[in-house]
Amino acid sequence: MGRFRLIDWMDNAPAQARASAVPALVRSYVHGELTPEAREVMEAALMLLADDPSVDVRRALAEALSIHETVPRHLIVALSQDLPAVAEPIFRRSPCLIDSELVMAVSLGTPSVVRAIAGRPWISFEVADAIAAEGDRDAVLAMLANSGADLDGEAFATIAARLGADGDVREALFARPDLPLAVRQSLISALGEKLGRFLVDRAWIAPKRAGVVLREACDKATVFLAGSADEAELAALVEHLRSSGQLTTALLIRSMCEGHIRFLEAALARLSGLPATRVYALLMDGRPGALRALFARAGLPERSHAAFLAALDVWRELDYDGREGDRPRYGRRMVERILTRYQEFAPGEVDDLLAMLRRLAAESARTAARDMMAARREGRRAA
Repeated sequence: MGRFRLIDWMDNAPAQARASAVPALVRSYVHGELTPEAREVMEAALMLLADDPSVDVRRALAEALSIHETVPRHLIVALSQDLPAVAEPIFRRSPCLIDSELVMAVSLGTPSVVRAIAGRPWISFEVADAIAAEGDRDAVLAMLANSGADLDGEAFATIAARLGADGDVREALFARPDLPLAVRQSLISALGEKLGRFLVDRAWIAPKRAGVVLREACDKATVFLAGSADEAELAALVEHLRSSGQLTTALLIRSMCEGHIRFLEAALARLSGLPATRVYALLMDGRPGALRALFARAGLPERSHAAFLAALDVWRELDYDGREGDRPRYGRRMVERILTRYQEFAPGEVDDLLAMLRRLAAESARTAARDMMAARREGRRAA
């Protein structure tokens, strides 16, 4: 087909024929060995297709061009500004679009266009931030399911704040291996509050009782998360807990009862302003007077100092042997001995800390019993 005969054909061929011819024309333009004059005519023909009155033809052109990098940018820009049905293939995969264009499309585009961007093979932090802030539920879900999406902590936190109450979004967030621990903890806390309101609204539990039960459940989950955190994650988690008012004395005592000294170290360093190395040295070998000074500097109430001293005494004496199933046994030994030691430190005291330690001891005993029974059942099934 001659160069100008091609354009003449396009002027007279039916829309279905023009749409069917598009993939071959694009392949010829991208991969063909064309003279400069022939390439110019071919480019003009593609531009005519971009202005074709048929949506099907323009959509076919967008689909064909979207997989190539060496195509005229003005064609990509023109198609990206077309109807959503035409623009979507360009936004879904064209490597010719730059981040600023994608961010603008997230802000100004239709929901279907934003969902197309959310499914791109790779999404930069900048584009992910825009989708997190402005994308609808479906676009956010598409991005969270996209392993090629680079999300930073700010994007995750924005999604959690905007859409964390949605069960599907929450599940998709939890499924992301790169979800920061601070955001994971905030979702758990929000879910606990929602559950508490549900229980209280139906009069299944008294409001004060619900507050205690759910707060302790959230603290338990928080300490569990802290146990798997690296140094940077632990610092971020501590800062999140501090800024959200969740870095409480009760949480720190629970962390010690479960033997998570790193969490206590990070928290005391943040609260006291002392270097972590100095705090760790005090926790390892500090005398009671120095430790009380550290607790006071961190803002811990004086009446809690005896509980922390008792916990540290037990932690220094008790080794975690690392054997299979030792964590529950270790936790139970820790909390039982801390309870005994605390009563020695403060004989005759009946306070909320003592009550909390007794609840932790009961909880630890139940957990150890359940683990033992589960292990026995598993052993019988394997036999």
